[in-house]
Amino acid sequence: MTPTETRAALERLALQPSKAMGQNFLVDRNIAYLIVDAAGLHSEDTVLEIGPGLGALTELMLEHVARVVAVEKDGRLCEFLRERFGQRQQLQLIHADALEFDFVPVAPFKVVANLPYAVATPLLQRLVDSPARPRRMVLTVQREVADRLVAKPRTKDYGALTLFTQLYYEVRREHIISPRCFIPPPAIDSAVVSLRLAPHPLLEPAFEAPFKEYVRAGFGQRRKMLRGVLPKSTTRVAVTVDQVEAALKRVGVLPTARGEELSLAQWLLLTRELVAPAPAEPKQP
Repeated sequence: MTPTETRAALERLALQPSKAMGQNFLVDRNIAYLIVDAAGLHSEDTVLEIGPGLGALTELMLEHVARVVAVEKDGRLCEFLRERFGQRQQLQLIHADALEFDFVPVAPFKVVANLPYAVATPLLQRLVDSPARPRRMVLTVQREVADRLVAKPRTKDYGALTLFTQLYYEVRREHIISPRCFIPPPAIDSAVVSLRLAPHPLLEPAFEAPFKEYVRAGFGQRRKMLRGVLPKSTTRVAVTVDQVEAALKRVGVLPTARGEELSLAQWLLLTRELVAPAPAEPKQP
């Protein structure tokens, strides 16, 4: 929809965009095409769209896929979408809060969405942690969230969200979006990120929960050394200072290392060493 059409629709609905609900409506059609193209959609795909708003992405996706499951929290927008796309059999419109919606029955699916900024991070975490993990996601998020998703070690943006996402997905920042592309314009830049499910698991299932607990501990007090925070903050697989120092040494990391200094690969090795350390080599006689 054009800016003029968007304003007219909002006026007809008597809808004042809600900052609390993260309602910023995309009005740049070129950006909408870019988002949909990045998803690599096919005619047999099911796509989950969270927060379809006035249908800027919905309209384009209905031309390419077998089914669009659109989850919208605002009842007024649901009515508008039913009116706009009422004859489109591919659209399944659900009036629900995506933070409570069960993704499992939709699987297998891709996600294409302008995530409501107020809840973008918890929504992303729910999708990443879902037992029905999406094969592909193309999302519009705050630029600061995108920076965290693609961050490198030893940078301020690198943290638990980075590692928890990259454990399962190959992440790429596709495009920076100006506030002028939305009505109302947000106070910050936005970014399109694509997440492709890794072809093979990076960590065995038995290690996933300890990995997440160690990472949370390591970044919960990010300026403190791991040998100081891991023994005090983990309960699933408790460790001692000596065990942490020995594991860091086997991983090739200094015993004074902080969480932000370890790459994803090093965090994976550290977890394996703490949970199931390799047997020591026998001493030579």
